[in-house]
Amino acid sequence: MKRVVVLFIIMSILLVAVTPCYSEAQIQEEAPAFSLSDLQGVLHSISDYRGKVVIINFWASWCPECVEELPSLATLYEKYKVKGVVVLGIATDRKRDSVDPLLKRAGVTYPILLNTAGAALLKQYRVIGLPSTVVIDRNGIIIERSIGRTDFASPAFTNKIESLIDPAINRR
Repeated sequence: MKRVVVLFIIMSILLVAVTPCYSEAQIQEEAPAFSLSDLQGVLHSISDYRGKVVIINFWASWCPECVEELPSLATLYEKYKVKGVVVLGIATDRKRDSVDPLLKRAGVTYPILLNTAGAALLKQYRVIGLPSTVVIDRNGIIIERSIGRTDFASPAFTNKIESLIDPAINRR
């Protein structure tokens, strides 16, 4: 099992290093179910957030691109949480002590879940590199999956989130 995890980590680093940011738009598949605890021990299930726009960010403390995007994701969360947007960070780190210091420095206030499900969850969400971001609409449908660093403050990303908050924007 350790060999598989080490191999996954090495492959993830290589994939992210040689691949530009990749995005699959309009996937239209139901988000796989999961239940994970956050750093305070509170259990979160994806079904808890039906009716909300959900951004899931898979990351690790050892991944420089992952750490770089934490502040812009935290800013996005603060801007849109009152409009029904949920951000869930899923740390692939197995230990809380490697995650906590980074979160404080980056000003992260959204829930950080520890991936105790291991490779099974990553496979369900088709995570093949870090960071990976999955956007889920109010109906629990994955509408986008991206690999690599994301600028969550970019007009392209914020426009996408706003169109999910208010579907009438798409009809204008």
